[in-house]
Amino acid sequence: MQAALPHFSLQLMSRAVLILVLVGFSVPLELRPSPLIVRASGTTFSVSIVDNAFQPPHVNVTTGTEVIWTYSRTGRTFHTVTSSPQTNVTQAGSPLIDSGDLHPGQSFNYTFYKHGFYPIQCYVHPQTMNGWVNVTGSDIQPPPPPATPSTNYTPYIIGGAIAGAIAIGSVILVLRHRTQKAGSTSVIKV
Repeated sequence: MQAALPHFSLQLMSRAVLILVLVGFSVPLELRPSPLIVRASGTTFSVSIVDNAFQPPHVNVTTGTEVIWTYSRTGRTFHTVTSSPQTNVTQAGSPLIDSGDLHPGQSFNYTFYKHGFYPIQCYVHPQTMNGWVNVTGSDIQPPPPPATPSTNYTPYIIGGAIAGAIAIGSVILVLRHRTQKAGSTSVIKV
């Protein structure tokens, strides 16, 4: 005959599983994303992009100014804000200023840290959409790029271990309950 488990052990195990479940639900709350790094805002200058024109086409700013080009929501095609060919290129030879395709309602911004003359154009419509940004003042050092936060896997490991323990504990409880139920219903005659 099988010895019956004391009543308290089933209750104790149920409580342990309940505690593990509650801890398992609280772990994701600790997995908060890192706070966003926000760059201090400086001077900004806005330029509108309408179909086939920059408004204003000519911009005079000082170093450290962020110029924001915003394409009108009523536009009918796409445009770009791109350094004119053979001017202001990166070391790799690509345009220094390059928004990529801008569709109606989209914006592109660029902060000028070095003084100089920056001719711009729409890469798609270079004959009709061109202008320039003239930057005066002393060159300033751009801020360093934000550090990429490293991922801490510890909460994920703990959460996985808790989930595994909950699953194993649940299976054990179900099997014990079935075994006890099966043992109580069968009568052995001697």
